[in-house]
Amino acid sequence: MASTTRSTTRQNTAARARKRAAAMPVPLVDEEYELVELTSTVEDEDRVALFSIDGEVYTVPRRVPQGIALEFLRIGREHGEQVAAVRLLERLLGPEAYSALEQCPTLDDQQMQKILDMAQKIAFGKAEVKGGKAR
Repeated sequence: MASTTRSTTRQNTAARARKRAAAMPVPLVDEEYELVELTSTVEDEDRVALFSIDGEVYTVPRRVPQGIALEFLRIGREHGEQVAAVRLLERLLGPEAYSALEQCPTLDDQQMQKILDMAQKIAFGKAEVKGGKAR
């Protein structure tokens, strides 16, 4: 009976050692890497015109934060590109400008599609805008 107890104790000790080893973090890379340091502070942003209503110009950032682009990709994957495009426009314009666009009675399908296309191009750095390439 004593040998069974010793055997069980050894097995328990070995199991605990395996659990500890499994819990130890494994380095993702063998070579050294440089920490990427970010800041949540946004400098005054350069903006570009996207559309106007009755002469009032509405703008979006020339440099779109990558978090917005990543959100577009995630929402597109989960809910479809059309839903993602509308959310992208909300994020780029802000609530007041989005509301103005939403309430504009003369906005037609072609104009809306052009605004959405341009917003996507600006967000992903593929649009040529006055003053240079939007990035």
